Amino acid sequence: MLRVSQVFGPAVQGEGPAAGRHCLFVRTFGCNLECSWCDTAYTWAVTDHKAAKTRSGVKYDRDDPALGQKLMSAQDVLASLGALWDVERRPTIIVVSGGEPMMQQRELVPLVEQLAGWGAEIHVETAGTIAPWAAFDRHIAQYTVSPKLANSSNPLSKRRKPEVLAAFRETGRAWLKCVIEPDYERDLEEVDDLVQEVGFPPSRVMVMPEGSDSHSTLMTARAMADAALQRGYGLSLRTHVLLWGDDPSR
Repeated sequence: MLRVSQVFGPAVQGEGPAAGRHCLFVRTFGCNLECSWCDTAYTWAVTDHKAAKTRSGVKYDRDDPALGQKLMSAQDVLASLGALWDVERRPTIIVVSGGEPMMQQRELVPLVEQLAGWGAEIHVETAGTIAPWAAFDRHIAQYTVSPKLANSSNPLSKRRKPEVLAAFRETGRAWLKCVIEPDYERDLEEVDDLVQEVGFPPSRVMVMPEGSDSHSTLMTARAMADAALQRGYGLSLRTHVLLWGDDPSR
């Protein structure tokens, strides 16, 4: 069974190289990292200890009917997607996000296999700490890999796995997307070090401002844009935040 937080859409992909495109989301429950600024902390901050890792300090209810954990089979998820969009006859992008979906690759195989068979374009959003498994990987059209920087408050040994990032690079279907805070110079220098260490081409690297409201997102984007472009990096805004704020169902 899959551990799922949300199935929602139609939406626009808000981040990364597919930003603006029509999609549906399958958001898995559970994560192996604890980012202080995480905007989907409801998928993992369900204990006092984990809640204390976030800036808000909010402890979420694992059994919350809207955002909490649901145990679902692949057929359950397909039915939920089908209730939102005719995924069998009108293929679109299916974004598998989290949490950390790579923790559930084995359980996800029947789902992504069926969706790919219907012509869906499967995109996976991951922090890049767990390498793709062959039976899962063969169905994935794109990985948006978001290695966490020091600004996430995760220990370096936990958040940076160069050998895993290299495995994603070797698929030829991965992009890096790094979250940048207002003190962007420090963060961009860390991205530079990471890109050099892993050998990711700058043309497949995007940087994105951290923020859950349009004002802070745009302010950071404007401040860092020239510095990012001079490095050859792309700039990702957060389209869903600009349109709908911090609504978790958009």
